[in-house]
Amino acid sequence: MPCDRRSSVPGDLSRRGWELTEAGDADAALACHREATGLPGAGGRTWFHRARSEQRFGHDAAARSSFGRSLTASLPPAEAKEAHFQLGKLQRDAGLLAEAEASYRAVLAIDPLLAGAHILLGVVLRELGRLEESVEAYGEGLRLNPSVAAAHYNRGQALLSLRRPAEAADGFRAALRADSAFSLAQEALGGALLDLGDADGAAEALSAALRQRPEEARLHHSLGKAHYLRGRRQEAAAAHAAAFALDPSFAYAHNDLGNVLSDLPGREAEAHHHYAEAVRLAPQLAEAHSNLGTALKGLGRHAEAAASYSAAIRLKPHLCEAHKNLGAALTELGRPRDAVASFATALDINPQFWPALYDLLDGQQFLCDWRGREARLRELERHLDEWHSRGRLGAGPTERLHAGLAPFHTLVWPVSDKTRRRVALSRAR
Repeated sequence: MPCDRRSSVPGDLSRRGWELTEAGDADAALACHREATGLPGAGGRTWFHRARSEQRFGHDAAARSSFGRSLTASLPPAEAKEAHFQLGKLQRDAGLLAEAEASYRAVLAIDPLLAGAHILLGVVLRELGRLEESVEAYGEGLRLNPSVAAAHYNRGQALLSLRRPAEAADGFRAALRADSAFSLAQEALGGALLDLGDADGAAEALSAALRQRPEEARLHHSLGKAHYLRGRRQEAAAAHAAAFALDPSFAYAHNDLGNVLSDLPGREAEAHHHYAEAVRLAPQLAEAHSNLGTALKGLGRHAEAAASYSAAIRLKPHLCEAHKNLGAALTELGRPRDAVASFATALDINPQFWPALYDLLDGQQFLCDWRGREARLRELERHLDEWHSRGRLGAGPTERLHAGLAPFHTLVWPVSDKTRRRVALSRAR
């Protein structure tokens, strides 16, 4: 169906070009539109229809140019709104995010109640890293149209990036109310609940996602983390094993399986194997080097442990626990001064990392090095007073936090009798 070149009226040629577009004849349609826009008197609508045809046939760069030409001419509001909207989509696809933002804002200047423009503005703002504005734009779009599951999901992801997991979880739940089969939202809900410490809720959400995507290693790994937090070590081990069975290169699954096995009696050698695998697969993963060091230390291989901790620190200099554990390995290697320096570095990074403080005080006692000792002891007593006043000393998390604090410490440290009694009673409980 050729373009009818007998007409010299831009509107007639433009209409013919759109008929050819609808018929799928790309060459004839685009030729017709080019001829129409080349005629004297070609206005905004002629360029608009050319742009839609170019967009339909995948000529995105040409379509961006033609939409721009249409908007410099006069267009009725409805077509101007559509031109800005489509131009925004093309600009975003081309990575022109600032231009896409301007286009969507132009749409909303014409029609402030267009939910889709608010939502796509939220997408662009998130990609620009302007997360607070993105959350606001998504929220306005969802106020106008709460049924868009993907918008709830994307808003939730922006909230996660802002470290607002409770609000993110609400967003993922809203996505699931809009689309109960949205497995990515189930997975994201599980991750948010893990951040919130709701291991049971996380396990439920991740199990639901796995029923739809049983071959996805990442989901098995996340479920393993949820089971670990629930104290269900065997199920956690099985989930991590399923993860790397599906993806043998999944270093994080090996690392976290090592964590699980470290807690199980008699599984130390297996833990060491999986930490070593994690390091082999992801040599840039500082936590895996640190965990391998702990496994080696448990096996009495202190020189290798120190090397692993040092590797972790090179990769992540602020990995506080690696500095503390390096100090412990150096103590075993008969290098107390180097050990004290490592404990002190750990405390420089996190002044409330109490296990490093206990080791530092012990190391200073051995070296008769009293520098800063008085202030550190007073800080420890202040902290213990605070925890005792809350009734938390000797309770679950605190017990783990102060697992390295034993009554014999308080007998050799110059602390108050009150502190000695509290530590002794905590250990007795």
